[in-house]
Amino acid sequence: MNVNSLLDIRRASTQDIPLEQRLEFWEDYNASILVGLKCSSYSQSGFAAIQDNLCLERLRVAHISGNEHAVERNYSMVHSIPKESIFVSLVLGNQSFFFQDNVCSLVQPGELVIYRTDKPYVFGFSGPMRQFIFDIPQDDFSERCLRDLKGPLKIGAETPAQRLLVRSFAERTQVFFDAPREDRAGLFEEEAYNLLASIISDSTGEHRASALSTSYLLAAKQHIKDHLDDSSLSCEHVAAAAGISSRHLARLFAQEGGTPNRYLQEKRLERARQLLASPSASRLDIAEIAYRHGFSSQSHFARAFKVRFGMTPSEARTSKI
Repeated sequence: MNVNSLLDIRRASTQDIPLEQRLEFWEDYNASILVGLKCSSYSQSGFAAIQDNLCLERLRVAHISGNEHAVERNYSMVHSIPKESIFVSLVLGNQSFFFQDNVCSLVQPGELVIYRTDKPYVFGFSGPMRQFIFDIPQDDFSERCLRDLKGPLKIGAETPAQRLLVRSFAERTQVFFDAPREDRAGLFEEEAYNLLASIISDSTGEHRASALSTSYLLAAKQHIKDHLDDSSLSCEHVAAAAGISSRHLARLFAQEGGTPNRYLQEKRLERARQLLASPSASRLDIAEIAYRHGFSSQSHFARAFKVRFGMTPSEARTSKI
């Protein structure tokens, strides 16, 4: 297998479809690859949408963008076009609403809605929308994420850990979609399931030991990624953001054979290398880049950089690697 080979992404777009045929086209496409539903448009310029679909071994993922519209899966469709999956919708565009089981929820960007496809529902978008939908077999969802999903579940970002986890979930999904390498598909599926389990367990309180540990570790790593340019970032700050003690944080990293300090320095060196190769940062001298990334001296930075990359910061800037 060619490690650089990419998985096929199936795309549907209304762009070249006559206006009067777009809703029917969209409904037919979704019935064939995602779920049977009825689509209604509320745009004066006509319905417009694009959908990309990836089919993995145990997970299907759709990336959808479009203008204001609503989709409905009614009782007739539940029976005529049956589907027994759990959908996890990660909303990234404007505010939307979701209705199922007599519960109507407003969904803000960065929030998740988790729902069953064997029950009727309505999903509406009041403006330009974008979302990822994860199509998960019910048995897999019960085993990996939540034992019994009786009704729709909306998960916001009430805690710092939740915000970090959802952001990490969105970023990792987008990165994989941008380059869906075949040799990375299995790892992405595992990460997606682990992140979902962590997000759900943090929200519902149904903690499983493995999911809880994963959630803390992923939240810590996301906080590090978000604050690499903060020269005062410390392991104590990271632990507090993840909601655990510094000792607990050290134990979690030790399970991977590392330490929080080592991981933080590794990510800082990677970011510094990107800056050194970037024309937009050419005015920054090496001492400033070192200070920005938590190194107390340029000599300390140079030694760590050479150990990691086999060249000095000056050589990296010259070579633009």
